[in-house]
Amino acid sequence: MKVHITNDPGCRRKSMIKLAGFLARSSANGPGIRSVVWVQGCPIHCEGCFNPQFLPFSSSQQVTPSALADRICALEPVDGVTFSGGEPFAQADALGELGERLQNRGLSIVTFTGFSRERVLRSTRPAWQRLLAVTDLLIAGPYIPSLKCDTPWIGSSNQRIIPLTDIITLPDSRSPDSGHVTEFTIHTDGTLTATGFPDGQFVKALADRCREG
Repeated sequence: MKVHITNDPGCRRKSMIKLAGFLARSSANGPGIRSVVWVQGCPIHCEGCFNPQFLPFSSSQQVTPSALADRICALEPVDGVTFSGGEPFAQADALGELGERLQNRGLSIVTFTGFSRERVLRSTRPAWQRLLAVTDLLIAGPYIPSLKCDTPWIGSSNQRIIPLTDIITLPDSRSPDSGHVTEFTIHTDGTLTATGFPDGQFVKALADRCREG
């Protein structure tokens, strides 16, 4: 017999987020300073995926949207939160709930997806609509290595940056500071997180040096 965790007298199943990773503060995953939520699992499997370890639909970390919202809001203030992965629309309902809780506390939402702009915006799936409703900035499209580019926040030129509200102000693309950013975060336990658009060979060499002490 299967027993489902519930959070109300109506016995609806409790939403859980399969969490692949979390970063409290980042300037490489959308405009401003943002917390980043990476979800586990992606059905798209783009060639040259930046986060291949996040592709399998399995995770030792599962968290409720309410618990994750409380964790984010207890940290030093940020401009907003970015949902990445993995594929956020594969966990759209739970992330939609998380987004609702975060927006109620004044935070903006950026959502990355490997699905095309047309597929996401034309979808009638209630869960997808729920996530879209809380998304201020959508960054959509599969990564295509042959179309690799240096535009901020996208890996290939087919991907699109789509404002869905006027909450987030986009920087001038002509700025000399525009382009890909690689960010390294050293955590208190000594682990290192590389995010943004790091060069794979450089990250591997750095990881090897760190293991060597």
